[in-house]
Amino acid sequence: MSLALLAPLAATAALLAAACGALWLDRHRWGALAWLWATAVWSFAAPALLALAGAPATRLMQTPEQGAAFPEAWVGAPWLTLALVGVAAVLPAVAAARSRVVEGPADGAVFGGVAGVGLAAGATCLVLTRAPWHPDGAALVFVTVLHAAAGALLGAGLGLAKLASRRALRLPAALAAAAGAGALAAALAVAALSCWRAWGEANIACNLGLAAVAAAALAAVLSACLAYERRVLSDQLLDEVRLGVLPAWVAEVLPSYRRRIRSDWWPRRDERREILSLLVTLAFRKQQLRTLPDDRLRLYGLEVGRLRQRARALLALAPEPSPAAGRGE
Repeated sequence: MSLALLAPLAATAALLAAACGALWLDRHRWGALAWLWATAVWSFAAPALLALAGAPATRLMQTPEQGAAFPEAWVGAPWLTLALVGVAAVLPAVAAARSRVVEGPADGAVFGGVAGVGLAAGATCLVLTRAPWHPDGAALVFVTVLHAAAGALLGAGLGLAKLASRRALRLPAALAAAAGAGALAAALAVAALSCWRAWGEANIACNLGLAAVAAAALAAVLSACLAYERRVLSDQLLDEVRLGVLPAWVAEVLPSYRRRIRSDWWPRRDERREILSLLVTLAFRKQQLRTLPDDRLRLYGLEVGRLRQRARALLALAPEPSPAAGRGE
């Protein structure tokens, strides 16, 4: 294996590990991790499956010309369209699954990012198996992070659409996310092509700079998702506190990702895991149902009632945690 491939391989492994860690720390569900790895495997295999099917996009996966460090067609509009379609084919199936592994924009961003990483890795391996090629490792790192950022934005939009309180907003939210992901990828592609024409495709400093910009875009998408979910959780859990269903500390600890993944807010890990999953689901269900008319709310609100009863039972298992457990970011 070429030493140049170690860099994108390390970037792919780091992104996949970060995605698994973020999902596991937040929800502690093996089923969610199984769906995440299934998404990665499917997206990795998608380029090869398209090539076997004789899809027109196959010509975009040809080996670069002799002396070229990077196939510029990979960041052209057709390849970006293919990548976004591939990600879009995975995420609705995940979001609609009975296991409800995608509950909001943060979950969607994690799944979308993993699908993007898989697509980039699958396309790279497909090209390498067709003919000898000596790619620039830093350029491949950029492409990997570019796909992760575009996929994360698309996945976040699909997760947001699922969380939308009005059904009429769900399709526009998904379409807006797809447009935003395409615009983000196109902007990064234009920047890359401009840099490569000016300094060459094998300029390490240039490619690392592009990778840093793509990583900043990915971080911005994830930060926006967490901020939105924090607001939803805070509003809905505070409402439950006012109704006397939940103790006050819940609305201080659980909305913050950094606080809720800590282990000091509840003594037993198994109970802590169930409480976290239950209360996040309760808040998201309330968000989805908050604009329903009364006649429909009576039916769909039954699930919220069951979640409240279960929450009371779980929170009665042990004394309230000390105030110090909920302090500090």
